[in-house]
Amino acid sequence: MMCTIALLVYNVAQSKDQPISLEEAIHMALKNNLNIQMAENTKKQAILSTKIDYFRLWAPKVTVKIDQVNTWKSKDHIYKIQSTPIFSVEWRLASLFDKIFQAKIAGQNNAVCKLVAKKSVENELQEVVYAYYALALAQKKWELSNNLMNLATTRLKTEKEKLRVGLISQIDCLDAQLALKKVKLTLLERQEALKEKRRSFNIMVGKPLNEATCVQSNISIQPIWDIKAVIKEKAVDLETAIQAKKVAIAATNLSRAKAYPLACLNLFSSFQSNGYLYDLKDKRWSLDHSPSQCATGIGISIDIATLLLLPATVKKAKIALHNAKFGLIQKKLAIEGGLEDKKWQYHHALGAYKVVEAQLKISKQKLTFVREKYRLNRLKLLELHEAEEDTQKIEIDLIEQAFKVKQAEFDLYRMMDMLHQ
Repeated sequence: MMCTIALLVYNVAQSKDQPISLEEAIHMALKNNLNIQMAENTKKQAILSTKIDYFRLWAPKVTVKIDQVNTWKSKDHIYKIQSTPIFSVEWRLASLFDKIFQAKIAGQNNAVCKLVAKKSVENELQEVVYAYYALALAQKKWELSNNLMNLATTRLKTEKEKLRVGLISQIDCLDAQLALKKVKLTLLERQEALKEKRRSFNIMVGKPLNEATCVQSNISIQPIWDIKAVIKEKAVDLETAIQAKKVAIAATNLSRAKAYPLACLNLFSSFQSNGYLYDLKDKRWSLDHSPSQCATGIGISIDIATLLLLPATVKKAKIALHNAKFGLIQKKLAIEGGLEDKKWQYHHALGAYKVVEAQLKISKQKLTFVREKYRLNRLKLLELHEAEEDTQKIEIDLIEQAFKVKQAEFDLYRMMDMLHQ
């Protein structure tokens, strides 16, 4: 057990040479986090799909035909082989006005895909921040337990010396031994917790799983940005932005349904080259006198069933638009209420931190008096140990409360869309 603890001390000492800051952790996550890379790749894939759809949408249907129809001609006892046509091209651009609406909808869907990818990145960055502070909390707990173990070890030696000279009883010495065992068990528990938090953090920033990564363990409650200015800003919620894009898509679908008669127009064009003749007597090819043919026109193709169902289709599109608008209003109200909740949670966490901070100051003063009384043999070791445990508990409470302050702070940053800055 002592070898394991010594090894962990060595690893932490090595990793403490260059503790990772939160800004560095976010930068590493943006570069190496697998979920963020997948979100970015999904966004790129959506952009490429939109480009492909645009090309397919506007590219006319082209038919290239190369064939030969050979016939025998007999005129003045001269036999010839006729090949016609040798080349033909036909293209058709159907539903021109409908394609305009389809292109607009494709662009709007592309914007939604970008916002969804941005939201995925933002969610992952939020988890990176939480993992960073969770590791900092685990490091601090381990450090406090390690310090307490050193004190318990030193105190056991002192108790043994007091027992040897007859100043205390065997029971007091046993109390010191039990206190040391208890501290060792706590240290081992926090050691495993530290390993688990470190593995989670390493996965998120793209480091080797069991690398002895160290972050800045002192969690400062000072905000990264001017929190007063942040609170005054208008909330930027990606869910609301995505819903706004969906409202726009629904509106375009309604316009598309109303414009169905215009979508019946089609453009088309075709070209056929003239044929060739092969003279069997002269054994040579010559151009056929029939001219090449080229045709261009506008046609109308009406689906009677779709035309008859047009009022129902328009009504359905209107209902979809109304539902999308209702969803947008609902999300706006939710984000406004959520912003007020986040503000309250931040101020509450900050106030709770200040209360625990005052408690720790008083507890340390009491501990100083208890240690002095113990030195003068006016208190037993058990009472000293309880006072030290109470102080350490408050120290851990203070760190955990600082963690809650940072969580509430970054919840506000997220609502203001500041995690990418």
